Amino acid sequence: MSESSTRPDGRAARRHAKATQIGERVLLPDIGVLRGPDGEARLNDKTLHVLLVLLEAGDSGVSRDAILDRVWGSSYPSDGVVSRAIADLRAAFGEKAGEQKFIRTLPKFGYQFVADHRAMMPGETITGAARRKPAPWRRTAYSLLVAAIVGVLWLMRDGAETTEFVLPPPVLTGARPLTSAPGLEHQPRHVPGGDWVVYAAMRQDRNDWDLFRVSTADGTSQPVAVTPGVHEHGPAISPSGEELAYVRLDGDDCSIVVQSVVLGVPETLASCSSRFPTLVDWSPAGDQLAYTVSQPDDADQLRRIHMVDRHSGDGRQVTQGVSSTGTDFYPRFSPSGRQLAFLRGEPQPDHRTTIWLVDIESGEESQLTTTPTQTGGMTWLDEHRLLYSVSDGGAMHGRWLDIRNGASSPIEFAQFMHPEFLPESNSLLVVQPRSDSDLALLEADGDVRMIAVSTGADHHGTLSPDESWVAFISARSGFDELWIAEAHGDLVRRLTRFDGAAVRYPDWHPDGQKILFTVQADDGEQLYEVDLVSGTPRRIKTGFADVTTPRWLADGSGWIAGCHDGRAWGICTGSDTTSEQLISDYYRPRPTADGRIYVIDKNGALFELNLHSRSVAKVWDGLPGNGRYGWAVAANVVYLLDSGEQGGASRMVRYDLGSGRSEVLFEGAMPLADMNLSIGGQSGDILFTQLRVSSDDIVMYENVVAVPRGAWQPQ
Repeated sequence: MSESSTRPDGRAARRHAKATQIGERVLLPDIGVLRGPDGEARLNDKTLHVLLVLLEAGDSGVSRDAILDRVWGSSYPSDGVVSRAIADLRAAFGEKAGEQKFIRTLPKFGYQFVADHRAMMPGETITGAARRKPAPWRRTAYSLLVAAIVGVLWLMRDGAETTEFVLPPPVLTGARPLTSAPGLEHQPRHVPGGDWVVYAAMRQDRNDWDLFRVSTADGTSQPVAVTPGVHEHGPAISPSGEELAYVRLDGDDCSIVVQSVVLGVPETLASCSSRFPTLVDWSPAGDQLAYTVSQPDDADQLRRIHMVDRHSGDGRQVTQGVSSTGTDFYPRFSPSGRQLAFLRGEPQPDHRTTIWLVDIESGEESQLTTTPTQTGGMTWLDEHRLLYSVSDGGAMHGRWLDIRNGASSPIEFAQFMHPEFLPESNSLLVVQPRSDSDLALLEADGDVRMIAVSTGADHHGTLSPDESWVAFISARSGFDELWIAEAHGDLVRRLTRFDGAAVRYPDWHPDGQKILFTVQADDGEQLYEVDLVSGTPRRIKTGFADVTTPRWLADGSGWIAGCHDGRAWGICTGSDTTSEQLISDYYRPRPTADGRIYVIDKNGALFELNLHSRSVAKVWDGLPGNGRYGWAVAANVVYLLDSGEQGGASRMVRYDLGSGRSEVLFEGAMPLADMNLSIGGQSGDILFTQLRVSSDDIVMYENVVAVPRGAWQPQ
């Protein structure tokens, strides 16, 4: 293929593309949605760009090389990305295996889009079967997570219309972690015109706050203000992008300082409330800074919002009202600079506050929310609307608020704090809690490499037969679902959606083309498989009330699992047409590549099962935790997890069944969970779940676009 001189601009392609009617479906390229009679499918950037290229080419079709040039340029790991994008498109259109109703494969060339389609006229309303059906409430873990920022930007229309509009469900899309170091990372602020985000961090090995900056391009981090024993936090970037203001706490001294973003010398501009962790904000003109201070001559020591002139150092008090605690903090200038939103209430220990607004010229104050809640920061969407974070059930969730009429709407299932909206790039910076577990690969040379790190718990990973992919269970969409990720790349894809039912125990077929798993719902735990090309799950009828811990047989001819026949748990096998229970009172079958099958009894003793005679022979008594801890068998070696010496850190141990020798391979924080180990048959690498120290990380939600006019109708 030819080498692209520039990186393809998928966003530009999406912006210039028109809404397109495709049969009963409508493609809305500006929000990346394919909407049809059965709901909507969201397309990621690359998959959407591939579809736009196919639509543009029409009957002539497009070669694979041309698709690579147009969509990826020179930045792709292998030409397999085209196949994956086509598979995702087929799944979005609902094509079954072998069907080519929408996309036709042109052998030894590429692909052709064959379904009838037409560009829609500007302002044309979506009608008929393509109108979006209301999603079931229980599907909101993903569908609500994908309409949030879209809805936010719909709120950002110019003018102050009084007509009430039906808003799409709130969704955040395009999440990209920027930081992942252990510790707390708060208060992200973007450097205008640059590729940097400045933030406050408290590392595990320090007991004070410091300022760092992270590159949005490659994730590299650099210190900005790091002084041992001194707290530096609450950063704010000037509109020019050249200066950084922040709060400096040194002993009992509190000061507002300004320095060059590129590591200049701090200049003290004003004093702030003693030992009070305030936040600073620049006016849009860059000539004023807002912060919290209590005046020495105030007998009540009330903390108020003040402003200080950046150049003269002159200051004045902005807020005047009185709260039960006398604390106003977290000031945020509106885009025009005429208004200042702030929190009024008690910042410590539980942050129970209400949101207020003050007109900077007149000093008139108005209360925007009435119920004191734990508030985790706010940002302006435009001159009339705020996005903020509020505690709900112990977690911080997003809401937006129209200051003209008090209308407020939640961003369901999106946990974050300290939001920072970036109108120039339609992005949102937030702070999110990191998951308590991530996938880790212990390589043969002893190195540990993290895989598919996210802010949702990832666990029960298993390596594909060629070790290029990992199937795992992740709660990143709100509940446990089946995902796959490249073992040596960045591609991550969700395979299943079951409206809130928990997906468990994935296992790859020996041909690497489908995955066996279970779904735990109201009717018990049932067996499913999913084809990786079509992405369509299929229930396997077994006749058992519950089926769990399934595994493919080594030759791929059928499956083996734990099952309950109405009387007792045992081991069952089956295929597409038959199933039966072989033995009872044994659990957790583990087939190996050489055709052996291992099971355990209720005491955790390890047995080898003979499928033909339906007999078992004891192999080892030594599995810890009655066999409920993670374990796997390969080449007459048992890999297992135990709780370590005297309740210390978990250990991963290799035990040779022949010689009886054992060796500790890894020691650290790991969940002692069943099926928590997967052994690479070719490399000997070990995939496991590693518990991560609780952290707050900075995440950027990208690719936010406005909702097209005409897609949503006034009430």
